[in-house]
Amino acid sequence: MDREESLQIELIRVLCILTMMWVHVSPGLSVPSYVNDGPMDPLGLFLGRTLGRISVTTLSFISGYLFWRTAIGRPFSEVVRRLFAGILLPMLVWSAAFLLLAFLKEALVDQPASALDRVQPGFWGLFNSWTGLAGPQANLSLFFIRDLIISTLILRLAAPLISAAPVAALLLTLGLLALPQTAPVLFRPNIFLFMLLGAVVARAGQTITQLSRPGLALSLGLLLTLLTIAMVKSGLAGQHHIGVLHDLLRRMGIGLLMLALTGVLARSVRAAQFAPLGRHCFLAYLLHVPLIGICWSAWQSVVGTQNQPAYLIFYLAIPVVCLAVAALGGRALDHAPVPLQITLRGKSFAAAKLRHRQSA
Repeated sequence: MDREESLQIELIRVLCILTMMWVHVSPGLSVPSYVNDGPMDPLGLFLGRTLGRISVTTLSFISGYLFWRTAIGRPFSEVVRRLFAGILLPMLVWSAAFLLLAFLKEALVDQPASALDRVQPGFWGLFNSWTGLAGPQANLSLFFIRDLIISTLILRLAAPLISAAPVAALLLTLGLLALPQTAPVLFRPNIFLFMLLGAVVARAGQTITQLSRPGLALSLGLLLTLLTIAMVKSGLAGQHHIGVLHDLLRRMGIGLLMLALTGVLARSVRAAQFAPLGRHCFLAYLLHVPLIGICWSAWQSVVGTQNQPAYLIFYLAIPVVCLAVAALGGRALDHAPVPLQITLRGKSFAAAKLRHRQSA
């Protein structure tokens, strides 16, 4: 992987995680606000309900590409071990922290924690709310990680089929989208589909840099996006199976536009300044929902509600704040013991080695 592609992948991580956080800005997309059915609804539609939603599958595509390039030949047991230490363990830690904060909010502050409404009665309900094993987690943002882990395991098991017949593997996976239900194995099968697409691109010997060429990514991305707009205007997108196709094409189209944009940015002089944020993105994603919740409680007490114009400041700024906090916290963690680093962010970095690499 050359330096330009490496820079672009880091920029994609930053863009995707940043926009995914706009989906979860309190009080959430299901509650009317200044940016949701309010005066600035187009902004909320663009950042949260479009870029934020589509970033899930764009990041899945990149994950599948990187897994095929760097880890597809590893033994299955090694893949499981790395997924546990690198992704599952920190996810479980931050999920437990979220649940604890929600219970403390109700017990000490005497305010309702809406996330606890998703906790089903009994031990099994609490277990699922923590792990997402067979049902949604209390912190729904972490549920994406659960499907990403399962998709990675399936991708490794299906490696012989993908190597021998990638088109057949894609057709079989497309069939999953037509099934009435794929849970509790996969709750969002499009995550696996886009991981598979990334793996197929890598298997074909193509690179993210090549795929991001404006003549390809920009042209095809615009074509698919305009096609999905036409499908909405014609009413076709409202039909069930056509609606599934519309969602798939929309994700592909805007995802390609993201690739085109980051491809241009990777060649700019600023790319090397922003790319280092990529290593802090997983920590930002793990901590952003509880941090947003704490900041939102303070904002309501000091400033006001989500229906006021000032809410626009909170909405636009808080994902950037979360990323900044993660970067500061990540740099502090560089000096922490390795077990603590693994527990909180799934990777360990030696501060001295990072300084040497960044100065090289």
